[in-house]
Amino acid sequence: MTKASIADAHGDEIDVTDWAVIRDEPGGRDPNKRWLAPDPDAPRQEHWLWKSRQITASGDVHALTDCAEVVASRLAGLLGIPAADCRYAVHDGELGLVSRNVAPEGFSLNTGAAYLPEVVGYVRQSEGSAARAPVGRMHRDEGYTLDAVERVLSGVNPPPGLAGFTAFGAFAGYLVLDALVGNSDRHPGNWALLESETGERFLAPTYDHGTALGAGLTDENRRVKDPAAFARRGRANPFTPRKQSLVDLSLTAVRRADAAEWLRRLARLDDSGVRAILDAPGQRLSVVASTFMERVVLENRRRLCDDNAAQD
Repeated sequence: MTKASIADAHGDEIDVTDWAVIRDEPGGRDPNKRWLAPDPDAPRQEHWLWKSRQITASGDVHALTDCAEVVASRLAGLLGIPAADCRYAVHDGELGLVSRNVAPEGFSLNTGAAYLPEVVGYVRQSEGSAARAPVGRMHRDEGYTLDAVERVLSGVNPPPGLAGFTAFGAFAGYLVLDALVGNSDRHPGNWALLESETGERFLAPTYDHGTALGAGLTDENRRVKDPAAFARRGRANPFTPRKQSLVDLSLTAVRRADAAEWLRRLARLDDSGVRAILDAPGQRLSVVASTFMERVVLENRRRLCDDNAAQD
C-alpha cells in the first residue's frame, strides 16, 4: 500500500495485514493496539495506530468503535476541526481502523494529564483513592474544569495549520465535536500538546472518539432507543461541575474562547453531508446502526445551533 493509495482510500477499507509493525502501544482497553506503517522506514507522520473492534458490555457483540472513530474523523474534516485521520482497516481478517499519528517528526506528544497538575486546584486522584469517584469506567479528578484546561493552553499555539483560533478556541471546537457525536470520554488523557525540540508547544489534533455515537450499543438496543433522547443524555463525564451536558459544556467553551465560528460551520452542515460520511464498506454498519447514528448527529446539531441562538 503506497502513500498515494492510502490517500485515495477514504471510502474504502485498507488491508494492513502486511504492514510493518513499528511498535506496540501500551495502555488503554485494547491490548492489541500497535503502530504500523506501509514501509518500515516511513517517517513518523506515516505511522498509523491499528485498533481492533472492541467488545460491547454484554461481552458477545463487537462494538462499532471503528465506525465511531471514522465518522468523528470525517465530521471533523467537514468542520475544519484538526483531528487524527482515521480509516477503516482490516488485519488478518479482523475488522478495525487505523488512525494516523498526530505527532510529526521533531515533536513529542504529551497528554493533558502531564500538564494539569501544574494548575492550582487540580488534583489527580490516585487509583485507589476513595475521593476518585468513578464515572462509568472513568474517574473524575478534582478540579478538572474548563478553567484548568484554559490555563494549560495559555501561551500554547493552536494546532499546526489552524488559523483564526487560539489553542483554547481550537479546544472549544473539540468540545463541539464531542457534543455532536456524543463523546463523553474527553478525560485528561484524551487530548494532548505537541512540543518541539525548542520547547514550543501546540495543541495536538483531537483523537480517540471510539466511545461516540452509541458505539457500544447492540442493534437490538438501537431498535428500541429513541435517538433524540439518547443524544440529550450525553454528559461531559470527566469534567466538574458534575452532570454537565456535552452541549452546555461546548457552548460555554465557545463563548469563553470567542470561537462561534465552529457553530457557524456546524449550521452549514446539511443532512446529506451527515448521511454521506456514514457510508462504510461491506457489512460494517447495519442500516439500523447507520440510521441511529445519523439521527443522533442531527439531533445534536439541532441542539447546539438552537441552544446557541437562544442564549445570544
